[in-house]
Amino acid sequence: MQVIIAGAGKVGYNIAKHLMHNNSVTIIDQNEYAIQNIHENLDVLGICGNIENPHTYLGINPQIDLFIAVTDSDEVNLLSSLIIDNIATVKRKIIRLKNNFFASEQVKGKLNINDTIVPSFEAAQPFKYLIDFPHAHNAKAFAYTKALLVSIRLKDDFTPRMISTFIGELNGELAVAGMERKKQFFVPKPVETMLPNDLVYFLAFPSAILSLRSLVCESSEPSSPIKNCVIFGADSLGVEIAKVFLKKGIDVQIMDKNIELCRKANIELKNKATVLKTTYDADHIVNKTRFDTDMFIAATKNDEYNITKCIEAKQKGIKKIIGINNDIAYSSLMRNLNIEVVRGEKINAYYSILERIQSNNTFIQKKFCGGEGSVLMRKIDATSSLIGEKLPLPDKVDDRGHFIILRDNDIYEYRLIPTFQQDDVIVAFTKESDYEIVAKWLQQNS
Repeated sequence: MQVIIAGAGKVGYNIAKHLMHNNSVTIIDQNEYAIQNIHENLDVLGICGNIENPHTYLGINPQIDLFIAVTDSDEVNLLSSLIIDNIATVKRKIIRLKNNFFASEQVKGKLNINDTIVPSFEAAQPFKYLIDFPHAHNAKAFAYTKALLVSIRLKDDFTPRMISTFIGELNGELAVAGMERKKQFFVPKPVETMLPNDLVYFLAFPSAILSLRSLVCESSEPSSPIKNCVIFGADSLGVEIAKVFLKKGIDVQIMDKNIELCRKANIELKNKATVLKTTYDADHIVNKTRFDTDMFIAATKNDEYNITKCIEAKQKGIKKIIGINNDIAYSSLMRNLNIEVVRGEKINAYYSILERIQSNNTFIQKKFCGGEGSVLMRKIDATSSLIGEKLPLPDKVDDRGHFIILRDNDIYEYRLIPTFQQDDVIVAFTKESDYEIVAKWLQQNS
């Protein structure tokens, strides 16, 4: 593909790094240091120039498969989207935004934008499910099914047993998508044994997720509904998380040492949450808040700070503690410290854009476990040539993942289904390093 990326910050850099191996990538930014860094480290074309100036784009390929705008300014991203249409023929455009207003279908239609990413909004969505399933560490939803991907830490006294045996105890209402054990991530087959303290990624329907608590979680894990929450960090993500909680009827208290952020948060939340200026003292949370704390979230943009505050909150006896992860390099460390991790804005923007690029009307994929794992789904719709057929699963593909089929509200091992039916969803769990081989197999005859 011919790819143009507007913006060479962390998100633009990482997208270019991911796409450069099989595509022709050009990245544009007026920051000379950023472009120099691109030239020194990536096999892409870097152009130093003003993204808002049409002359910057002169000389680029007039046929562009994908245009991505990921600067920190909504106005710049939208304007660049408008400019590029007058410079070249663009098949697809993906734009990162901060303001949800500009993500409306009306704006997208007028500017010929295919996809918009609002990272703060998208990064807050897992909390809708963590309220309902407080024993889960993280949760992801999918367009094709009501099943969720949830991560749960097995308790210290968990009785080791084979995955297939464990699944049988829950009447087959779940599948294991991946496991992290002693800092190593892998995609297990049903014959793998689950061990105490494994971090397990389950694909399961809501009823099975509820049942998991008594089977795999420590007795100290939250069992009663979340009624209140303290959020450290009043920036855009903290505010979006608060909105999710307020819609669920949960009391919210937001804290930040930046008085201006506190003021803005109070205005945006329409005084429905308590917003306090504080120096982030963990004693303040426990001793001076107007309610006992069910959930604590460290949502600043500094991962080291979030880690520190999560540890302090844990020492104070708060049961449900979540740290926002902004830098991929800290993702594994946070999980190894047994901190429940949810993606921050920049990481969410990066992965969301990659997921959009690699998905279409019948095929979607999502990353998990800090990008080490991938869930791939293909829906057999009414027009599919595979109805009544089945994709053969060669050993070279089977060895690289675990494969199941979702049919109605049931989960089946791939090998047990003789042929596909309409509305079946084929699901593949694989390591990111094996993604291309598995994706190519899953998308054949599409």
